[in-house]
Amino acid sequence: MNSNFWGKGFQWLRAKNLQKGDRLFIYLAGHGDAIDQDQFFFLGYDCNPGGDKNNYLVGGAIQLYNLKKKIAAETGKGVEVFFIMDACRSNELPGGIIGQNYLNSAISEKHAGEIIMLATGAGQESLEDVSIGNGHGLFTYYLVDGLSGSADSIGAPDKKVSFSEIQNYVDKNVPAVAQQKFKRNQDPYFCCTENGDKIISIVDTAYLQKWLKTKKLQNKGPGNSFSGVLNNTETYSPVDTALIEAYNLFNKAVSENKLTGNASAEYYFEQLNNKYSGSPYTLDAKSTLAVEFMNIAQNKVNLYLTCQDELSATQKQELFESGMRLEKAINLMKDEDPDFANSFLGRMYFLKASGDYGNEGKNGNTSLAFQYAFAAYALDPGAAYINNRLATLHLANNNKDSAIYYARKATLAAPNWLCAFTTLSKANNASIPGTKIPIDSIKHSGRKELKKPQFGIVMGSGISQLRPDYIASRNDSLVSIEAGNVIKFDIGFFSQRNLSNKISWRPSVIASFEGGELVYTKKSPTGTNVTSESLKTKTVSAIISSPFEFRFSEKEITTYFLLGPSFSYIVSQNNSSKAKLPLKKIDLLGDIGFGEDIKIPKTKMIISTELKFSKGFINLNDDINNFYTHSINTLKRQVFTFSVYLRGI
Repeated sequence: MNSNFWGKGFQWLRAKNLQKGDRLFIYLAGHGDAIDQDQFFFLGYDCNPGGDKNNYLVGGAIQLYNLKKKIAAETGKGVEVFFIMDACRSNELPGGIIGQNYLNSAISEKHAGEIIMLATGAGQESLEDVSIGNGHGLFTYYLVDGLSGSADSIGAPDKKVSFSEIQNYVDKNVPAVAQQKFKRNQDPYFCCTENGDKIISIVDTAYLQKWLKTKKLQNKGPGNSFSGVLNNTETYSPVDTALIEAYNLFNKAVSENKLTGNASAEYYFEQLNNKYSGSPYTLDAKSTLAVEFMNIAQNKVNLYLTCQDELSATQKQELFESGMRLEKAINLMKDEDPDFANSFLGRMYFLKASGDYGNEGKNGNTSLAFQYAFAAYALDPGAAYINNRLATLHLANNNKDSAIYYARKATLAAPNWLCAFTTLSKANNASIPGTKIPIDSIKHSGRKELKKPQFGIVMGSGISQLRPDYIASRNDSLVSIEAGNVIKFDIGFFSQRNLSNKISWRPSVIASFEGGELVYTKKSPTGTNVTSESLKTKTVSAIISSPFEFRFSEKEITTYFLLGPSFSYIVSQNNSSKAKLPLKKIDLLGDIGFGEDIKIPKTKMIISTELKFSKGFINLNDDINNFYTHSINTLKRQVFTFSVYLRGI
């Protein structure tokens, strides 16, 4: 579908050469997902990422960023572009809830001058059912219904449907039917309010009457089974009979899947191109042949992403030949759309590298396979499928350490792609002494590498409080000792070592600026007067923490729970409090808290936000015995701290 969309669809668009005042409707129905905020995709029926969002670029998805660029080129000429997408935006796809958030932001907020109509709000399913038309989506049915004329009944009918009218009509029907019939939420999204007066469709009264009659007679719930009418409105000027004959033979060969060789689609295209270069028929045949070659190549890549079993020599030869045909397709398309054509170069070299090589191989020796594989690697060194191919080539060539290296890169690039871990396991089990890397030393999530320390910085602030335990009878003048809250600040660095997929050890060294406040309330010897004295302690401490972190998941945003001890050493105490209430230098605290790890997109960094409670003992120094120390039995410290950690992975 990706090849048809870009190859055929935009060849048609170029032929139209739209100008200011023209209208372009782009309609997509299927699923949507994203890798990050700049890589968001429409997933066609034949898209296959192998269970990992990082394979979307090679798995046949339509990259909507490139579509937005095409839309911007049209709107820049004054063309009115309507972007309509009836796609599920739930979190069940490989990108998960993070991918859906990226997709929602991208298609809703990254405008390219287009008018947007989306089937659902964020995180909702786009409903469809056999009772809606011939199995249409709920949104699509009411959109077509409204544009056919039903929406014109809102306000004064004028045989025109404006943007605000179709929005009101869809918003009135879709959420209501979704709740009443399917017990689900579906809230369409339209953008933007300034487009309210734009006329979207002109009502054909005769067609509207047929439509309404069909709805009434064939009603099956919220929709009907009216199939509509499809007419081919494409017309060409009178042409040479020989051209038509060659064009018809070309299409016949395509329908029979005879693409190369004598009397093939490629054969008839060459005839058309030699005799009728530039003809609309020739240009159509050109894009058709390129798309057919691209689709075959994409199907081969998709099979590879599903962890295809060991291949026969014949199957490997087919991969090589599909790579050769893909090269022809790239050459056919590069003048019309170089960006689209060049996006297949990595797949072309990959397929060529997958041929039948070695002793008695039909495609040459193994060194040629490596040349193709490294050519693909140079184009995209982070692609999992290319690294995995290099790993299998090295494994077949007995380069065990190199096989492990590239297989490991593949697992990190696509941590949910089973094939890469299968290759790593094979390489690991076959590795020579001294090069073996245990398979479980690679973290499946790809975000944290097990047993490899990560380093970072931490900053935080919070509330520190001294909690005294006192006996008033020790001094008849003492009424009470109350604790006050004091703001504290932390700064330091830490190391994190992942002990398993969900357990980490995170030691840290922190400089802490904190203290406490004690308010002594005393009475006079006669008992007639009561006075209060505030004693504020200010300390600078070095804190060594050694907590263990327990993560609840392995996603890119994950919550964790922490538990562990801390040791505090008071470097300095303010003189005014030290003379009256000297604190012991060393204190032991217990820490408990929770936080959230967030992978920063497009970086190798993780930021963590954390709320922690610490409690310890600060016994008084026995060197001074006065009213302040004599009144207190024990002095405990409790601290609430909010911290931000930043580390590299």
